[in-house]
Amino acid sequence: MRNRVSVTQSEVRAAQNEISFREANEKLGDKRTELAVEGRTPFLCECSDARCTELIRLTLPEYEHVRAEPTWFLVAVGHDPGAGSIAEEHDGYAIVEKTGVAGELAEDEDPRSY
Repeated sequence: MRNRVSVTQSEVRAAQNEISFREANEKLGDKRTELAVEGRTPFLCECSDARCTELIRLTLPEYEHVRAEPTWFLVAVGHDPGAGSIAEEHDGYAIVEKTGVAGELAEDEDPRSY
């Protein structure tokens, strides 16, 4: 992780929650690809609320678009973007671009960069 200015534990915890949801979605996406599932399928909201269980239905190309940037996260409409801003709005979901500490953690922990 890069050098950081003063960071609160809650900021780091929120970013780690988002990253955990992203990792789960990556596994779901891999399984859908393996099974050649077509159409809209459920993905987890990647907001910072560890208790969130909202599902967002996307096609695999829509999901791949979200994963195009390591700092982008899939969030249900109306959910708090946390340490980020809305990069794109779509029907039923938004793409949030993480900045600051959350953005750094997102890049550092991007499962597609390994």
